[in-house]
Amino acid sequence: MVEAVATSVLEEALRQVSERIAKKITEGKRLTSIDVIILLLDQMNKRMEIMNESLNRRIDDTNKRIDDLNTSLNKRIDDTNKRIDDIKEDLRLLHQEVSSIKSDIIALMREKLKTG
Repeated sequence: MVEAVATSVLEEALRQVSERIAKKITEGKRLTSIDVIILLLDQMNKRMEIMNESLNRRIDDTNKRIDDLNTSLNKRIDDTNKRIDDIKEDLRLLHQEVSSIKSDIIALMREKLKTG
């Protein structure tokens, strides 16, 4: 928090000093070495802000792509889990049917043995 306030105050001071220097230029006055350094610092600060904004946009875009991939992956996992559940249910029903057929075959064989 303190850093943000300090940065804000410094940016405002740099802006105001740059405006004064610009006024000196329009009045045709000579610039001191400090004036030139301040103008350079102001330009560097503006470029850093532009780079920071660009970087933040790229980070936001990357985060959005990660979120989209995460959503897509979760959907695919959910679909796969549903298919696995469907296959488990099919296997359970198949097992019941095979057990029923097995019981019928055993009953038929007993009957055949009794009569035969």
